[in-house]
Amino acid sequence: MASFSSAELTAAAVADGMIFPEFVIDQLVAAIDSGKHVILTGPPGTGKTTLAYLAAEQARHAMMCTGYQPTTATSEWTTFETIGGLQPSPEGLIFRPGLFVEAIEAGKWLVIDELNRSNFDRAFGQLFTVLSGSPVVLPFRRSGQVKPISLVPTGAETPEGTDPIRVPASWRIIATMNAMDKHLLFDMSYALMRRFAFIEVGTPPEAVYEQLLGGPDSIVRNLLPLRTLKDLGPAIYVDAAKYAQRRAQDGITDSRLVYEVFYAYFLPQFEGMDHRQGVRLHRLLSEHLDPAEQAESHRVISELLGEELLS
Repeated sequence: MASFSSAELTAAAVADGMIFPEFVIDQLVAAIDSGKHVILTGPPGTGKTTLAYLAAEQARHAMMCTGYQPTTATSEWTTFETIGGLQPSPEGLIFRPGLFVEAIEAGKWLVIDELNRSNFDRAFGQLFTVLSGSPVVLPFRRSGQVKPISLVPTGAETPEGTDPIRVPASWRIIATMNAMDKHLLFDMSYALMRRFAFIEVGTPPEAVYEQLLGGPDSIVRNLLPLRTLKDLGPAIYVDAAKYAQRRAQDGITDSRLVYEVFYAYFLPQFEGMDHRQGVRLHRLLSEHLDPAEQAESHRVISELLGEELLS
């Protein structure tokens, strides 16, 4: 049986081409071992979701779970989507388990991407109590049962007269949240915050970007100075480099290639910037562009700002 350890998870990350800042993996393993659910925070492109998947897969190898159930949070989530509710069927109304209950029953960890999209209190509902180690009784019955369902954490007594769904001691939620939405942490109820460990997945040192981009000839290296305007993770650069490598086969100019890569992978990351940042962005980019592409970049940055960019 494989172990769930920092060394094993680090090896899995390296095999997947991921390099995380020092201590991140150690913190994640320690939080999980100490019984906490986890929220990974950090800038776009730092590999938060990939790390969550790798951790859950490593837990499967260590026989802590049967696998993981990935999902993306939405603003429409209510307890119907997470815990479950009554659904019409040929036999009448039956209980349909939600994402959380479904994962618990299957012994799967739940990996939630972009948790910040949800209304925390409305989505979690009775799960606050369960995550704190106490059982709850749901106002539903499973098909063929006369007793109401209860969610019962390990070590808690089953409420009398209920049909229990037991939550394994090793069951975990690993969620992600972008750093740009970190202000939402203050909007989260303290009830939810107490039940999760928050781990920042920051950007690695500049040398890691250089290593991942495959040498000095990589055209995408020209866009590394954009990180002085916004803390962009390495995954964005790696994806851009793959596109650049393929597009270069078509024989286009370096100027055109830089512009296409910028528009496809980097421009959306700068939504919400102010005019001063827009000017600086255009200047950084223009150093690598011919006049035609300079005009194009001026136009698209102006459109993103919603006003004419002053040179």
